[in-house]
Amino acid sequence: MLYRRCTKHGALCFLLPRFHSSFPPLDSTPRTPKKITVPPKPRTRRPTSLVSPIAQVSDTVSPEVNLICSLLRKHSHQTLSFDNLLLRFRENLNSNLVLQILMNYRQLGRIKTLEFFSWAGLQMGFKFDDSVIEYMADFLGRRKLFDDMKCLLVTVSTRNGQVSCRTFSTCIRFLGRQGRIREALCLFKEMESKFKCKPDNLVYNNMLYVLCKKESSGQLIDLALSIFRRIEFPDKYSYSNVIIGLCKFGRFETALEVFGEMYRVGLLPTRSMVNVLIGKLCSLSTKEGEVVKVRVKSTGRPFTIIVPNVGVKSVTIQPAVQVFWAVHDLGLLPSSFVIIQLISELCRLGEMEKAVEVLKVIEDLKRSCLEECYFIVIKSLCKHHLVEEVSNLFGRMLSRGMKPKLSVYNSIICMLCKLGKLEDAEKVYMIMCKKRCLPDSLTYSVLIHAHVEARNWETAYGLLLEMLGLGWSPHFHTHSMVDKLLRENGKMELCYKLEGKLDSQILLKLCKESRLQAAYEKLNSMLEKGCCPPAYVRDAFEHAFEKCGKLQIANELLEKIDKYKRPEETN
Repeated sequence: MLYRRCTKHGALCFLLPRFHSSFPPLDSTPRTPKKITVPPKPRTRRPTSLVSPIAQVSDTVSPEVNLICSLLRKHSHQTLSFDNLLLRFRENLNSNLVLQILMNYRQLGRIKTLEFFSWAGLQMGFKFDDSVIEYMADFLGRRKLFDDMKCLLVTVSTRNGQVSCRTFSTCIRFLGRQGRIREALCLFKEMESKFKCKPDNLVYNNMLYVLCKKESSGQLIDLALSIFRRIEFPDKYSYSNVIIGLCKFGRFETALEVFGEMYRVGLLPTRSMVNVLIGKLCSLSTKEGEVVKVRVKSTGRPFTIIVPNVGVKSVTIQPAVQVFWAVHDLGLLPSSFVIIQLISELCRLGEMEKAVEVLKVIEDLKRSCLEECYFIVIKSLCKHHLVEEVSNLFGRMLSRGMKPKLSVYNSIICMLCKLGKLEDAEKVYMIMCKKRCLPDSLTYSVLIHAHVEARNWETAYGLLLEMLGLGWSPHFHTHSMVDKLLRENGKMELCYKLEGKLDSQILLKLCKESRLQAAYEKLNSMLEKGCCPPAYVRDAFEHAFEKCGKLQIANELLEKIDKYKRPEETN
């Protein structure tokens, strides 16, 4: 017998010797977005190379298959030997019959499936079709029986003469997935020398997949690049695996050179490669602009400080943009996350024209990231005070039925107020209220400051009252500006009314926070000034003290409030 039971793995180990063990120049003129359609994701598994699939067995199951499977399920080594059980089927064995039985492994179990394959191999001298060997290599790899998988290759090569490239690629891929990089590389090197099998693109691609995606030390990236150069006609998966590996280990210049070769050949890259290349370049650009170390030598004891790297143009964002337009010309776009990353980095660097061009491309495709990209570009345009561009993009957002975020409205209102365009700021504010986007304290503060500078006391006073009515506490500077403007215009009654509302707002906040001492002092000062809080504030004050068991302390002030109200009621 050529096999024995392995007690460690519960499998069959064959008793045979083991293995030892660059871009074309881009025009400076603005690009016209090219309308492309992104094909839907296929439901079937994508191929790793242009090779013929595994031969399919016929749909009709012969009676012999059902009979053999039934016998194997009931078989026990104690009742009858395995060879005697299947002796009558020896003459009818063929690759198709063996493959159909192997595909019933869910019914047979792992042990009996392996035992049947070993028995059939002995009867047929392991002269199976490639489909059977490929299936068994996949079967053993999925169950991490790598010793059996290696012995399978040796057994078949010594009996049948040659193993198919698909079988080698399957073995290499499973070894790489489990981190057995050296074993996969050893098997790849022995293909021609030991097994007399010349690797095809499928084998090369799986080897590159192992070296570039699964190997984490970076020591074999040069070997992966040399293997890539050995491929006579590399396909898109060959290029993509190498580029991902080069980006993974920081070899961006070489990655861009390889991508340039791929672009000139006209091969469509994989989406994962595009995401990795553009994403890594954008991340590198962000790191370049974060901070810079500056050595201060003007003092007696020199020291180093870290300051923001302001005003320094990134050298990696331009290649990222070139890659984006190159893959766009080939009919492909990166993922939504990478598009947002690219637009964000362009806006951070002030490359607004390029950011708008990228935005127009994804606008035609109705991508899920369109709204987020609009928000990023509009807020960046507001920082640069580009009113016309902001107006165009904001109008397109509304015409497409999008709902801008509060931060977008605030950015536009802040820009318009700084430029003195109060009427336009009021229009944006009205649109904001119409779209049911509630303003916050920043929205009111910006509008109030702008109207105070324009000496519009009525509008400033109305906005401040509206702000207090919504529960927003204005900054002290905001209140003092409005108060000063009202006094200049002789509106003392409004000043007292505004002061009372502000004190009531502060008192209500102190009661909610259970700051009893501060709330007591605040109410006392209000009563000394002759200001009586509203009924809901009085109730909140009483409830806060009652909750803490100190209602007796608050009764003195509550009685004063009642005295203020009685004359008003009699009048």
